[in-house]
Parts: sequence; C-alpha cells; structure tokens
Amino acid sequence: MPPGAPAQAAPGPGFAWSAGPIDAFTNADLTTLRLRPDGGSLIVAHGRLQRGEGYAATPRADRQFLARVGAIVRLRSCDRFHVHAAGVVDPNGRGWLLAGDNGAGKSTLAYALTRAGWLLLGDDGVIIDRTPQGILAHAWREPLAVSRALVREFPELAGKEPPTGFDDPRDRVPVRAPIAQQAPVAAVVFLARGDCDEITPIRPSDALARLVKGSTWVLMPDGHAPAHLAALKALVESTPLFQLTHTPRQLHAIATTLGGLLL
Repeated sequence: MPPGAPAQAAPGPGFAWSAGPIDAFTNADLTTLRLRPDGGSLIVAHGRLQRGEGYAATPRADRQFLARVGAIVRLRSCDRFHVHAAGVVDPNGRGWLLAGDNGAGKSTLAYALTRAGWLLLGDDGVIIDRTPQGILAHAWREPLAVSRALVREFPELAGKEPPTGFDDPRDRVPVRAPIAQQAPVAAVVFLARGDCDEITPIRPSDALARLVKGSTWVLMPDGHAPAHLAALKALVESTPLFQLTHTPRQLHAIATTLGGLLL
C-alpha cells in the first residue's frame, strides 16, 4: 500500500496511514510507526527518532525499513522531501535526477555513470529542498544494486553474491560507487526502456504528474504535503526536463548522452 493510503481508523485526534508493511499514526509532531502484524515500532517525535516497543527484537532488515520511513517523516518537518529517483553528480558538480517506474533502469544507468567518473547521490531516492539558489538534492543512503545478468557489460559483477538479508526479486547485488553529499539539480531525466535510443524534452506539467505518481509521499495527509508539492512544482518549473528512451547501448554511452544535453 502506498504511503499516505488510508489505514484503519485510530482513536483520538490525528490520522492513520500506512506505508507498505507499516501502520502509522500521526498526531501533531509525533508519529508512531509499527510493522505488521506484530513487529517492532519506531517513534518520530519533535524531529527525533526513538525506539518503540519491540524494536530491539525486530530483524535488521525490518529495522532498516522502519528507520527509512522514519527518516522520511522527520525530514518532512524540515521541508526536505523524498523523491523517487536515482541521483548522480556530473564532473562539473551538477546534479541529475533519473526518474521513472520500477525497472526503467534508474539504478543500472546510475551505476554506469559512476563507472564513467560521476558521483552517486542515491540509488532509488534523493532528498530535495528549495533554496534561494534553486533546488538542492541531498544524498539518500541506500545500497546501489545492479542485476547480475549484466555481468557481460560489467565484468566486476562476476562471482558477486547478495549478502545475508539482502533480498531482491530482480537478482540484483549491491555494488560500490563514489558518493556525493549534495548538488544543485541541473536536470531531470525520465527513463524508459525501448527499442531505440531517443531523448526529447517534456513539459513541466507532464513531469510534475510523473513525479507525484512516483513519489507518493507527496500524498501523505499531513501538514507538510502542500510544501512537498510546491517543492516538486518548483523543481519542474526551474529545471530542464527530458524523456530518455534507451537500449542496452546506453550502458556504455549514457555519460556522453547526458553530458551533451546542457552544453
């Protein structure tokens, strides 16, 4: 169930919502996150994360998911918002967001760019905020993962096995990449796999609709939803926007493809 979806009503003021296997209840500056059916809980109170009942006994992977959701909730109170996109920084220090549906190639092309000397901000998400100078993207720490089926393209994947607790239905394995902390966003590229390589500009209204669809945290019914939507709107109105339909050729050409867009 996407973030912001209605959950079973809870007594008292505030509102109930859910994010995947988490049931949550928010009341003013306090949010309680609890794993279903009988998992541990995490509390977000006044901008801080606190362990709740059963947290210590919760498996590590589940604790990490709780912490991830808790961090997203906490950052919203600071006007910093999660966006479902990979983030990379080019050699000129410019940030690029690679957006798209699951399976569109965000992680794979982000990894291909890091092999060409770019830096990584995030595999499947970044944090953005509005500054007087424009939209700034901050790193969102999650393991960058690439399918082992690409071993012919990326020989360093040979022999790699997923670590204990890393469960990925697409048979991806974590890979190392050089990291950046933050960068001003210079462009947003929406990815889609296809039979040819083609890149075209897209309209801000289309880009906004795609970002809202992909980053459903913007729909979370709390007091920060309008600011989240405003940040996405500022992003698409101030940043060049492109659609990249790509083939496997881009595994080795993506740095050249993107590098020529903002000359």
